Amino acid sequence: MSEQAQILFASKDNCCFFKLHGELRYTNATGMDDLIERLFSKPVSCQQVIIDLNEATFIDSTYVGLLASLARYCQQQQLPKPTLFSTQSEVNELLYSLCLDQAFQIVEQSTSPAAELSSVMPGHYSEQQQGEMILRAHQALIDLNYKNKAEFQPLVDLLAQQLK
Repeated sequence: MSEQAQILFASKDNCCFFKLHGELRYTNATGMDDLIERLFSKPVSCQQVIIDLNEATFIDSTYVGLLASLARYCQQQQLPKPTLFSTQSEVNELLYSLCLDQAFQIVEQSTSPAAELSSVMPGHYSEQQQGEMILRAHQALIDLNYKNKAEFQPLVDLLAQQLK
């Protein structure tokens, strides 16, 4: 039985806190993509970014790519590396295998949010917009590490061709 994905968010004292819950798949990634775009399309009020994956039961490459793009935004804004909390061994194995430890401070322990979290609703994307989101996410994975390029370049090339 699949567990419903949920994205929770809070911004307090210049800290942006994301809590991701359940099965994180490209089919439910539009809310996260919208939130990242909104947060970083203007001067950033986040001086620190924290992501809690302790309740994530599954994460696909599109979601990992969205996390990579979030780390890239932080780097571009000259912010500290985002902190990512995860006690899920399968999730951690994926994060390390895709080199997210280069872009995040990964902490394998529980969290307790210091702020009240609000639920982020999914965005309404057309098929074209969803394809563009998947392409951007996988491009962010490729940009993160050369090893990822070998794994995801064929998918990126195929998506880019289909989206023309």
